[in-house]
Amino acid sequence: MSGYPLNAAIAGKEIWVAMKLTDADINIFVAQVLKLRPGKRQQYLKQVDFLITRLEAKIKDDESFRVIGFKKTGSLVKGTVLRPHGDYGVDADVAVFLNVSESEKADVDKLHEIIRKLARAIYPQKQASDFEIQPRTLGIHFRDSELDVDLVPIVHISAQPGYGWQLSSGQGEPVKTSVGGQLAFLKKRSDGDPAYRTLVRLAKKWRNNKELESLRSFLIELLLAHLQDVHGNAPSLEEGIQRFFLYVAQSKLGKPIAFPENGTVRQFPSDIVVVLDPVNSSNNVALRLTEAERSEIVKEAELAWERITTASFCAGKGETIDHWKEILGRSFVIEEQ
Repeated sequence: MSGYPLNAAIAGKEIWVAMKLTDADINIFVAQVLKLRPGKRQQYLKQVDFLITRLEAKIKDDESFRVIGFKKTGSLVKGTVLRPHGDYGVDADVAVFLNVSESEKADVDKLHEIIRKLARAIYPQKQASDFEIQPRTLGIHFRDSELDVDLVPIVHISAQPGYGWQLSSGQGEPVKTSVGGQLAFLKKRSDGDPAYRTLVRLAKKWRNNKELESLRSFLIELLLAHLQDVHGNAPSLEEGIQRFFLYVAQSKLGKPIAFPENGTVRQFPSDIVVVLDPVNSSNNVALRLTEAERSEIVKEAELAWERITTASFCAGKGETIDHWKEILGRSFVIEEQ
């Protein structure tokens, strides 16, 4: 049944039934605009696998690189990557586990140099502009496929298998993390609710449309996981994204968020927003959010919730779609193109 409004005359009075978009309506937008085109995800993953195979062969031949392994991570593996649009391309993350001392875990230049040397060893023909050093990663751009691969240095912790030290996105100390643990956490939520990954995509599209660059994808994933843990699966995609906006607007991101996986949780009294990494209770994923950024995110979430609510009571399809376009961009559609 269509999500369009129905009205009926009862005892001479016209009654409007609240108009909500169905999952089928929204999934048309997801399939035509948000998801990668059929076969592209597999193509990108195959390219990443080929890259890892070459990297593994190189470190096997030459142990001086001090690299002990690789692991795919990021939205491409999680199944929440968005189709390229405008300035937003497709990124693939590969964790690079380094066998260096823990005393060197914060030596950014050294960690980057190890990875850059390894990357140049397998791609000597690449131009310098194809490599981009960022605070936490070394990026490689593949011109043919337009895929960007971020190599993420992680210093292996021998006493804690599966854990490593990852560079901070700012100037802070490296943080302890588990790539496998984070992927398992998100897979559990995704397996528990088939709509979870779609809701992540919708929230990321809203984030991009409103240019809320400080709202990192992992933070979006954790906020939606928290809502799933507390309230269960959303009854529909519209209600799922609506309750995401409502939660952010009402909570103002002022209440600390932890997960059952965290166990004992310490306080973070000086942090503006607190959302704990489920694999490390000492790591506040939202640490870098400023008061101005928090305020902007909350304001935009409130406006988005108001738009969806208003759209539910519009008299016509066009008005409804216009409200959704304000939230998710001019590309929003609910009909096959």
